[in-house]
Amino acid sequence: MASYNVKPSKPVALFGAVGGMAMLAFVLLSGIGRGNGFVWLWAALCVGVVGFNLWAAFSKRGATEVVERRTADEP
Repeated sequence: MASYNVKPSKPVALFGAVGGMAMLAFVLLSGIGRGNGFVWLWAALCVGVVGFNLWAAFSKRGATEVVERRTADEP
């Protein structure tokens, strides 16, 4: 069974990172001072989105999924 790494294009990954940074800026600017844990949970999610997209854009092994292809003789 052959497997192939699927990597997003660099512009798509950078667009996702910029979108994540915009969401992070919004949640920090509008949510500071509210004192609830949801703001920090949302901020941590945004940091994860930015980090994942930057890793996918600039890493040599930045594959976001692996596709396996079966050969004709396999069930």
